[in-house]
Amino acid sequence: MKWMEDYTLAYNARANWDQKSYDWHTSDFSLVKPDGTEFTDAEEAWAQSKALYTPFTSEFHEPYFLVTWETDEGYEMLGQAYLFANCVGQASEGEQKVKDGQGREWDVKIPGAFKFQYVKKDIAVHGGFEMRRAEIMSESMPAVQILMKRGVMKL
Repeated sequence: MKWMEDYTLAYNARANWDQKSYDWHTSDFSLVKPDGTEFTDAEEAWAQSKALYTPFTSEFHEPYFLVTWETDEGYEMLGQAYLFANCVGQASEGEQKVKDGQGREWDVKIPGAFKFQYVKKDIAVHGGFEMRRAEIMSESMPAVQILMKRGVMKL
């Protein structure tokens, strides 16, 4: 799971987010968003993946459970993680910070689950694997509440 740790750290650092595609992904990468919407065009899936994080100025994924199994083409993984994030907008009065496992303070802690497909590729830039599919399940309400209090989001 070292590959996934490296991927997550690069993702959280927003490395190469200015690119139309991501060299960690296969050319047929697909994404399923928390609302169930599926994107099968790799460039659109990458754009939608980044868009999920636009309400945040910075974020950190802290995994706490995962199961991995081998497939004919590589591996699949089902994991759970907390997403710690700082939200856009000015903090409202009375807002309280939350701490991650390293003691760093964040605006919000969001529980989530993820299912990933990885494909073995000898020519892959990052450790012989590329991600083919990502399915994200998360609870958006903690972030929505903060963004509404900050006036960034309205219903």
